[in-house]
Amino acid sequence: MSQATEQLSDRIRLAMELAGMSSQSELARAVGVKPQAIQYLLDPKNSASGSKHLVKIAEALRVSAVWLATGQGTPIEIGPSSNVEPGPDVAQGRLYPLITWVQAGVWNGNCEAFTPYQAEHWYLSPHNLGPRGYVLRVRGDSMTNPQGRYSFPEGMLLFVNPDKEATPGQFVIARRDPDHEATFKRYIKIDGVPYLEAINPNWPHRYLEMRPGDTIGGIVVDASFGNLP
Repeated sequence: MSQATEQLSDRIRLAMELAGMSSQSELARAVGVKPQAIQYLLDPKNSASGSKHLVKIAEALRVSAVWLATGQGTPIEIGPSSNVEPGPDVAQGRLYPLITWVQAGVWNGNCEAFTPYQAEHWYLSPHNLGPRGYVLRVRGDSMTNPQGRYSFPEGMLLFVNPDKEATPGQFVIARRDPDHEATFKRYIKIDGVPYLEAINPNWPHRYLEMRPGDTIGGIVVDASFGNLP
């Protein structure tokens, strides 16, 4: 990201320039908000506050909503309808939002419970997590096993694909019915019965039998601590 587009106000101005739109009122009409709302966002003092209208603004200006919201990536997305030739794939991956465990518990096909541009942070993954992929931060130590092949201590980042079908042995984000509480466990089957396993050998009640209504909300395809110092 260049120095000139570090702030949201700068990115909106650049997007307006790229779209050939010079009037704040014109952008306000395209988004369906009052001109004062656009004027507010164009004030550098308000850049940090963000806006719930960023997705609509990005659509109106035909720029990447991720770039507009975070400054990461490029303003113009490369796609099948674009007349821009793609350059080298430097990032070799995509950005995915860090969400909360509460949001993970109610994640659905319409993503009604979460607006991605309200994410606390975005993380790059070389893995394709699908169009609804997300990131979670491990809490607690039920999945910590320092002596085992796999260990997921508190604070580790989990990269989740919610559209893959789970198979026994995989690490999953499961939703427990009826409260839709999300939990991170290993999915296993014992005598054909599905269980959620905590891999910490000292964890009480390591095996939770899956009940009717429990669902798998995503497959963990990668884990890391993100960018280390």
